[in-house]
Amino acid sequence: MKSNLKSTLYIIFLYWYVHIKDEQKWATVNAETPNLRNGWSIKNGALHNGENNLNGKYADYLNDTVEGNSKMDAIEEGLSGQSEEAVVEAQQEEAADSQSEDEKAAKKAAEEAQEFATQATQEATQAVEDAEKAAGEAKQFATQAEEEAAKAPKEITENSEKIKKAVQEATDAREEAENASGEAKTAKGEADAAANEAKTNKESAEKQKELAQTAQEKAEKAKGAATNAQKAKVKAQIALEITKAEVAVAEAEKAKKDAAEAKTEAQNAFNKAKTEAANVDVSKVKALKDAEEEVKNASAAETKVKTEATSAKQAAEAAEKAKTEEIEEYLKTATQEATKAVASAKTAKEEAEKAQNAMKKAQIALEGTKAEVSKELAEKEVRAAEVAKDEAKAASDKVTSENKPLNKALMASNRAKEAFGKAEKYADTAKKAAEKAKEAKTVEEAKEESTKANDAEKNAKNERIKAELAAEVAKVEVVKDEAEKESKAAMDAHQQAEAVKTASGAEKAKEKAKIEAENAKGHLKKAEELAKEVSKAEYKVEEGSVSDAKNNVLEAQKAANAAKSAKDLAVKAASVATDILKAENAKNEAKQAKDDALKAKTEAEKYAGESKAVKATEAATKAAKAADTATDNATKAEKEAADAVTEANADPDEIPNKEEKVKEKANQAAAFSEEVKKAKNEALIEAEVAKAEAAKEEAKKAHIAADKAKEEAEKAAQTAQLSEVTEAKGKAENMATLAKTNAGTAEKEAQEANESANSIRDKAKKEITEEVKKKIEEIKGKAENASKAAKEAKKAQTKAEIAAAVAKAAVAKDVAKKAQSAADDAKNKADQAAKTVESKAKGEAASAAAKAKEYAKTAEDAADEVLLKAKDAEEEVKNNWDNQQKKTDITSKVNHVKEKTSQSIDAAKEAKKAKDLAEIALNVVKAEVANDKAKKAVTTAEAAKDEAKKAVESAEKSKGEAESAEEDAETAKENEIEAGRKAKEAADNANAAQAQLKIAEQELKKAQEADNEEKFQSAKTNALAAAEEAIKKGQAAEDAANEAKNNAVKAAEAAEKAKKAAAESALKKKLNVLEIVKKYSREGYNTVDSDEHVLNEVEEQASEEKEEGEEEEEEEADHPILNDVEIDDDDEEEEEEEEEKEEEETEVKEEEDAKEEGHAQSSAHQSSITELENPKKEYQEKSDKPPSDSNAQALLEDNYKNFTDFKKKAEDLTKNIINTIDGDAGVIETLKDFAKDMNQFILNM
Repeated sequence: MKSNLKSTLYIIFLYWYVHIKDEQKWATVNAETPNLRNGWSIKNGALHNGENNLNGKYADYLNDTVEGNSKMDAIEEGLSGQSEEAVVEAQQEEAADSQSEDEKAAKKAAEEAQEFATQATQEATQAVEDAEKAAGEAKQFATQAEEEAAKAPKEITENSEKIKKAVQEATDAREEAENASGEAKTAKGEADAAANEAKTNKESAEKQKELAQTAQEKAEKAKGAATNAQKAKVKAQIALEITKAEVAVAEAEKAKKDAAEAKTEAQNAFNKAKTEAANVDVSKVKALKDAEEEVKNASAAETKVKTEATSAKQAAEAAEKAKTEEIEEYLKTATQEATKAVASAKTAKEEAEKAQNAMKKAQIALEGTKAEVSKELAEKEVRAAEVAKDEAKAASDKVTSENKPLNKALMASNRAKEAFGKAEKYADTAKKAAEKAKEAKTVEEAKEESTKANDAEKNAKNERIKAELAAEVAKVEVVKDEAEKESKAAMDAHQQAEAVKTASGAEKAKEKAKIEAENAKGHLKKAEELAKEVSKAEYKVEEGSVSDAKNNVLEAQKAANAAKSAKDLAVKAASVATDILKAENAKNEAKQAKDDALKAKTEAEKYAGESKAVKATEAATKAAKAADTATDNATKAEKEAADAVTEANADPDEIPNKEEKVKEKANQAAAFSEEVKKAKNEALIEAEVAKAEAAKEEAKKAHIAADKAKEEAEKAAQTAQLSEVTEAKGKAENMATLAKTNAGTAEKEAQEANESANSIRDKAKKEITEEVKKKIEEIKGKAENASKAAKEAKKAQTKAEIAAAVAKAAVAKDVAKKAQSAADDAKNKADQAAKTVESKAKGEAASAAAKAKEYAKTAEDAADEVLLKAKDAEEEVKNNWDNQQKKTDITSKVNHVKEKTSQSIDAAKEAKKAKDLAEIALNVVKAEVANDKAKKAVTTAEAAKDEAKKAVESAEKSKGEAESAEEDAETAKENEIEAGRKAKEAADNANAAQAQLKIAEQELKKAQEADNEEKFQSAKTNALAAAEEAIKKGQAAEDAANEAKNNAVKAAEAAEKAKKAAAESALKKKLNVLEIVKKYSREGYNTVDSDEHVLNEVEEQASEEKEEGEEEEEEEADHPILNDVEIDDDDEEEEEEEEEKEEEETEVKEEEDAKEEGHAQSSAHQSSITELENPKKEYQEKSDKPPSDSNAQALLEDNYKNFTDFKKKAEDLTKNIINTIDGDAGVIETLKDFAKDMNQFILNM
């Protein structure tokens, strides 16, 4: 084991001996030339710096600087630093101890070759590494030169070209180094290939040696390339130093003004730190005081900068002067001058850096401040993240509408919670970094910790941002949810407004609701879009995203608020539209209620007007008052509704502002509408009461009318015993009974309707309740029942009236026939009476008779049609009375029956009128005859007056012959006077008769032309009276003429008597005979005949009056409807006229005979007898006339003497009485009666 160990150690020693020798050789080279691997000369001691240098492993050994260690230690150290390959080889050598010496020699040679090959490989590798490092450093120097050049102030343009040139040289040197590095790599590749082949080629040790030699050559080439790279690196380094020097000069120049700026920047940094620290607790930021101190140091360094800037410029100029030598042989000197220039520049830079040190310290303090602030800010971020987490949680709790937004908000809340947890961790990191920053000695350390704190703060900030973004997402979901709800509410409001289809004036409100619903929808869409943007912001974690998200949330909130505002406006607009509809409905309801009230008022007034019932009138008055109230309130409701429409008829944007006013107007309209409805109910109640009362009154009237129809039918039945009249009377009686029953029912229902109305009136004025409505319906039912009963009563009345119409028509037909018959009779009598005169009235009588016939025919036809149509009308009333469609037909048929009945009655009346005209005409004909007789009587009276005058003249001649002659002459004179008076009376009566005839004719014409019954009856009365008066006056004229004749005769007789008296006076003296005996003894004086004639005329007149009275009674019994006119018996009148004419002729003849015979009578005696015997002078005066019947005179002649004796005694007695009474009127009247009785007694004898 010892032998093997010694062999192994020996081999290792040999290997490292050779290797060390080789290293010593390279160390010598390195000592003579710049070390291309580290870029520094031996003078600078860079070869022994121990940093990244292969020689570093043995630096202590080569320079004997390792203290306390033996060379074996160095060998062991070197051994310990070898690769695994060397260890393996050592193990292989150890394992080969058992081989033979030959094999050992061969193997040794091979191993040596392999060792050389390995060494070449390692050297090539080292060269490549050195070249690459040099190239990298050259590149770094070039880059630094560029960076340094970039740092040069742009405003310092004096050495900008120099800087550019130096940078370019550094760039060129970098390229050279890179090219040399490439060459080293190539040589290394070739060395590696040769070494690998040497290791793998087993043919001979010589071949391996050649290959190892080749590998070493390639390694040397690589080393050369590495050297070139090192040189290029030095060039780059020189260029860098020149650049630095130039830049240092620029910076120094700039430092003069930048020092103040540095101080300002330091101050700014302090201020910034202070400002940042202001966001946290300042007492916790201890570095803030350090920063303040360094601001003072920066100010002190400002003065030094100027001096150092001048030194730097001088050094740079020296470096530039050295650099201007371009000959290669002066490269070393140029390099040294350049190094000096760089050193000078470095010194200037150091001085400049001293000016910057204060700034750096200030920066350190600033970084410490930043670290502390970052810690505080990180903690602040944590707190903000916590707030965001809580806000997200609160927001997620608000979302309740849909699962989707709820899930989004919940997930965002969870993300905010997670970010908060991470922010807490980062805040802890920032806290630890801030604590380390307090202990930092360099800017880098401070920056590192500051950066950690800053990074942690940034990360905390990011987490806070994430939390806030998540919170914003949750918030925006809430906002979106709110906007969605508002949009839906706005759309509901729009639909509510659109539902107001019938209201006029709500168009703008609906338009506004639609606009705002669309706006709300638009705002919802915007909120949704913003919510998407907020969600997208989570993918871009930065402050701007939070700001954008917050802005978007704010915008979304604004959109939601706008949606809410739009919703509110839409709701207000919908409310306006709804209130407009409410107002319009109130107006329409008020109008309808008003119309109902007015209708109720009209009906009540109609019922009251038709019935004239007191209670109906009172109800109508109340209904009118209620209708007036309803009208007034309806007008107010209409005005309020119109005002609401006016308010709503504004610009759509103004619609929401009109909500309260429109609502107020709508509510007022509704209130007035309610008042109208109350008034309507009042009017309805009163209308129904009026209806019930009117029905009661109508039923009562129907009952009365039915009774009247029954009475008319019964009267008609009494007037004419006709079968159809009797049947109609029975129907009328039955219907009257039925009408009475229904009238009782109507009265009962009306009473109950009044009671119900009284119980609800006060409540109906105050409120509208179901009780009021039910009561109104109850009252309506009662009124309707009363109305039905009234209708039934009216139906019964109608049937009764139809029956009465039938009866009256039948009677009218009968009356018309009788009137026609009477008119014909009057016409015939007129024809007969007018035979002796020219009569106009006779034609009128004929015309009236013709009309009577015509009207009788009309009455008959109408009555026949009544009988025919009445049955049809009765059937219609019976079967279709309640059928409103048949009502007109029923009324028409009933009216037709009534019209025909009226036509029949009217025709009967006209027939009667025609009959009356015929009878009037008949009386006018009689008046015409009387007028003609009166005219003749006037002629006769005038002649008699003349005769009387002659008689007086004759009597005057006999006046003094005898006492009685004077009396007779006086008597003759009196009769003459009386005859004149009677002649005048006859003329007056004749004139009066003619005047009355004219009146009768005029009244007849008036009667014909009369257009109403009153005028006709007046004309009829006047005509009949005038005709009667004319007849009377005519008769009076005749009577006066007769008396005139009598007076003339008496005058003649008196004259004759006077004449005879004169003759007899002489005879009397001789014979002494009483005058009165002579008077009564004269032949022809027949008192009995004269009195009998008077008596006969009186009896005939009484008999005629009695007969006429009986005829009138029969007429009235037979014709109760017609006013009959007396129709005189023309035959009797003609007989009377003939008798009168015969009497007149007889009297004239007798008078002439008396004159011829010379029989005179005493006028005084005759006057006394006449006055006492008969009040009717015209008949008594005729008593002295000689009898016309000669046979009666012959029969009485034998007894005449005895009679005259008796008469004489009576006259004597009478004279004595007359002388005694001396004009006492009472006694005279008594004596007249006595004379009349006596005269009758004598006549009866």
